[in-house]
Amino acid sequence: MNLEECKAEMRKIISELREIEWGVRRDFAGIGEQLCGDCIDKIADKYDYVSRELSKVNYNLIASLVHAND
Repeated sequence: MNLEECKAEMRKIISELREIEWGVRRDFAGIGEQLCGDCIDKIADKYDYVSRELSKVNYNLIASLVHAND
């Protein structure tokens, strides 16, 4: 998996987590939906953080460093 594929996968995971969170909050009213939704939200936020950090990675710089050591 290359860096761009990793970034795309992270975006997909975040989107799916947000959809799950929304579904839990909507469909499970009265049986802990707030607590469960909040937990899913925290996990999605962590993935969001990782995604933002990945977007800062300069692929060209890393590639040039790797090839320089070959």
